[in-house]
Amino acid sequence: MRHFGHATARGAPVKPQSIKLFDYFYLGSMFLGVLAFITGYRTAKAELAAQTAEAGVSIPPETLIAGYALGALLCLALWFFVSAQRSNIAKWLIVALFLVSLISLGDYLAGPMPLSEIYGLASIIAYAVAVGLLFRGDAARWLDESKGGAAAKRTGDSASEDAPPV
Repeated sequence: MRHFGHATARGAPVKPQSIKLFDYFYLGSMFLGVLAFITGYRTAKAELAAQTAEAGVSIPPETLIAGYALGALLCLALWFFVSAQRSNIAKWLIVALFLVSLISLGDYLAGPMPLSEIYGLASIIAYAVAVGLLFRGDAARWLDESKGGAAAKRTGDSASEDAPPV
């Protein structure tokens, strides 16, 4: 059952189920990340104030918001490039960022969990599911087909292979 070879009435290719699920889990992960940031902002602001006072440097707390906003914009851009532009480079950047996010996983499992950490852990789980969906067969074929049919030629699905050489 190959849906991604067809086009909608507007000419856009139909996304396979794995890419649709990737969209839901990836954007859901981002939403949970926003909830984690909002619920943990006071704590992060207090930690930033303590660290800057200790170091004798003045960093405004709005830096946290700006940093989070830039990170969220980067993640949205990567999602767009994978989901709409079918970019394998963006796919691998998402995988790399996921692997980097696993570094903080140990912090979630040590001690009591405030609400922000529960949201953060749920965000990482949704992110893991989203990354896994990118490696399902239909998603991999769909992303590979963005290269002008290179996947079709590798698998023998191309009609041009049956034609006599010119």
